[in-house]
Amino acid sequence: MTYPDRGLPALAAGCRMTVCIPARNEAELIASTLDALDDQRGFDGAPLPRDLFDVVVFANSCTDATARVARRAAERTSRRIFVIERRLAFDRAHVGSARKYVLDLAAARFLIAGRPEGIVVSLDADTLPAPDWLAWIAREMNGRDAVAGRVTIAAADQERLLAPVRLLYARELAYRHILAEVQSLIDPRPEDPLPRHGSFVGASFAVSAGCYFAAGGLPARRRLEDLEFSRALRRIDARIRYSPDVRAVTSARPDARVEGGFGAFMADLHECARRGVSHTVEHPRETLAEGEVRAALRRLHRGAEAPGDIERIAELLKLPPSIWLRLVDSTAPLGAVYERVVQAAEWTRPRYAPARIETAIETLREAAGALRLAASLAVQTATFGPLDSLGAS
Repeated sequence: MTYPDRGLPALAAGCRMTVCIPARNEAELIASTLDALDDQRGFDGAPLPRDLFDVVVFANSCTDATARVARRAAERTSRRIFVIERRLAFDRAHVGSARKYVLDLAAARFLIAGRPEGIVVSLDADTLPAPDWLAWIAREMNGRDAVAGRVTIAAADQERLLAPVRLLYARELAYRHILAEVQSLIDPRPEDPLPRHGSFVGASFAVSAGCYFAAGGLPARRRLEDLEFSRALRRIDARIRYSPDVRAVTSARPDARVEGGFGAFMADLHECARRGVSHTVEHPRETLAEGEVRAALRRLHRGAEAPGDIERIAELLKLPPSIWLRLVDSTAPLGAVYERVVQAAEWTRPRYAPARIETAIETLREAAGALRLAASLAVQTATFGPLDSLGAS
């Protein structure tokens, strides 16, 4: 096994995936993450072939033994695990630059080998993938450009949380579940059917090398680089699957190692629990309006608009059709069209203060019920004709 300090060796002939792990001062957890990758298995329970994937750990400006621990873990396995150490400039020594560095490197290696379908996978150093994590990624990538995995707090870590924090986290999971369902019911996508989730996080996502660069690569942002990359993917109409079967668990530590990251979210939950208040989320009126606008624009973009689509978009955005309709270019990706239309309505569309999460859950559940009923009636009408004609002779 070699550990290059610059670049990577050539891909193995059968390599389909490269797992990329940016790590900064993760000596305590990196070995467990690499052991979980060593134990990746297929759906039949057999270990995945040795050369099906390799792993790149990028030890970013570490002041602990992260790189040494990663190398020792690599020595215990026959997997191809490479460790790269770098000390980035002070203004770039953050997770956005680190994740971009290792993803760029891995994606370029696939393209140089003439394999744009090669899959680059993002994983955090404190995150443990399920034994079938890579098997599910490979399956879900079939016919798609990217896969967002579902990341939750490990059960043992949840049990150690204070009861008020655990309750707040359970509400967050319930909110994310109903949000994903409502989004799918309003604007269904064939590549991302229910059941699905709705989070795109750096701790667990995969993208083809070709699509990675087509989207402009991961932005080197200090915070929320994963969210911005998901927007870049949607901007080019990448086919994204939010798979509940691509499972991983992460630590519940509340120390915010990354600005706006999961540690910061956990710190917010602890603070809300201390104060005895609920945390807030996007107001459900905004959530529902965004879904309606996107769905109606999708129909317009395809030239298959439903009656009232133009009027409904104008009503939701408070923007006359004469302004936003000219932005609906069927030759441009829908994601880019949606972004332009919403930007045009920046000063006109209604804004709502964040809502308590309990209120948002209740409102979205009611909306989901209405949407399911409407979908059921539409199927009945398509199958049997108008309901008032049933039984007529």
